[in-house]
Amino acid sequence: MNVYAPEYYPSFRCIAGACGHTCCAGWEIDIDPESLARYQRMPGDFGRRVRSGISLEDTPHFILGAGERCPLLNGDNLCDLILHAGEDALCQICRDHPRFRNYFSGRIEVGLGLVCEAAARLILSWPRPLRLVRLEGEGEEELTEDERWLFDLRDRWLSAIPAEGPRARLMETLIYRHLPDALYDGRLDERMDFINRAYHEIADGWNDGDLNTLVERARVFSDAVEYDDEVLERWITGEAER
Repeated sequence: MNVYAPEYYPSFRCIAGACGHTCCAGWEIDIDPESLARYQRMPGDFGRRVRSGISLEDTPHFILGAGERCPLLNGDNLCDLILHAGEDALCQICRDHPRFRNYFSGRIEVGLGLVCEAAARLILSWPRPLRLVRLEGEGEEELTEDERWLFDLRDRWLSAIPAEGPRARLMETLIYRHLPDALYDGRLDERMDFINRAYHEIADGWNDGDLNTLVERARVFSDAVEYDDEVLERWITGEAER
């Protein structure tokens, strides 16, 4: 399977304790079966600490503490699991964040969510228009007629965006993330309208040159809308504006 990502994707790095908005608080952190088995085998006092912070009710998950913080997030906003056992010890949801994936019949496209401060800054400050690079696979992939049509629409929409500046990068990433969802639910017009409204919600009133403000506006919007299925649905249907 061919896997593609924006050109900037390999440059992303978590800024850990330097981040002003930790991704280890305020989220439900589910634990995949493979990671759970690893935590159940983890030896010593640290292993017992990890297990004491896990609930096995319903989907296994970490039990959030004060401020909805992960029990393994220390006072310096660093992950004690990484410090003790390395990044490979993270559960799948933590390894993936802030990445997203769009699946097609013959390819996968991955990207970075604007909800992450470091990802948003990387995306919005990137000096070149969106260009996909292949991370895995080789050769041509088979796509459906609908997928080929959507990619052509995406290319035409992207080519109409001015090449320079954070506003262009913002529109590109909204198109890249959300347009493929029209293949799943058939709501192309609604998805396109949502992308335009999301762009204006973030960019309107932004003072050109103050990238920090745009990064924060993008992060807040993504957190409130893109990562909340119910709110996102209201935006897509237009209910959020009524």
